Amino acid sequence: MALPVLRLDLAPPSNLWRRNHGPLGLAALGAGAAGLALALALVWRAQAQAQAEGRRTAALGGQAAGAADLHRQVAAELRAVDVARELPRWRLAEKLLTERSLPWSRLTAELERGLVDGVRLRSIQRTRSADLKVQLKLKGEALTRAAEAGFVRALQKNPFFEAVLLDREGAWNGAGVAFECTLAASMAPPPFAPLPRRGGERPVPRAGVAPAASAVPAPGRAGGATPDRPAGAAPARPSREAP
Repeated sequence: MALPVLRLDLAPPSNLWRRNHGPLGLAALGAGAAGLALALALVWRAQAQAQAEGRRTAALGGQAAGAADLHRQVAAELRAVDVARELPRWRLAEKLLTERSLPWSRLTAELERGLVDGVRLRSIQRTRSADLKVQLKLKGEALTRAAEAGFVRALQKNPFFEAVLLDREGAWNGAGVAFECTLAASMAPPPFAPLPRRGGERPVPRAGVAPAASAVPAPGRAGGATPDRPAGAAPARPSREAP
């Protein structure tokens, strides 16, 4: 009996990989190489950043150590300072600085700004309070209590002085008032403003206009004397002519 013939196809079926395995393999190899290069670049960048941060941390640590050493040095110098011996020098330096910031010219100008008619100052004493503020102790005289009150009000309105304290007042020469007051200058005084001009200014004659004659007679001509008329003589009346 004859054996049957078996028809077998042992070749695998064709697909995309079998048809293009060469180009696909090369593309996969290239993608792997690109991924490896990218990974190496990222690793190198991270390592460089880590080194930079390490150097920065070391620098900050050195600065912190230097600041700590400076702090210990300053603390040691402060502990070595004899406060009881240096305190008078510091107070003197502070006093000189305060006096230079508020010179006598500024103080007298502000006092002059507040003066009114009928008030005069007998003495001005400059001192310092417990809080290191410049104070002025004034002794003055006023013809009337109204003049004294006007002087005190003018000082109170002046922003250069923080406080105006009237310490004492009493009769002076039977009619006037003698007073004593304390003025506390401001620690941050306002900018200086020029004092106002006192009295009227002499008028300037305009061009082509002669100045007005003075109503006061000239010296040596009392009563309006002239060379042809003696002093004290009545002026001559004009004679009337007959028509």
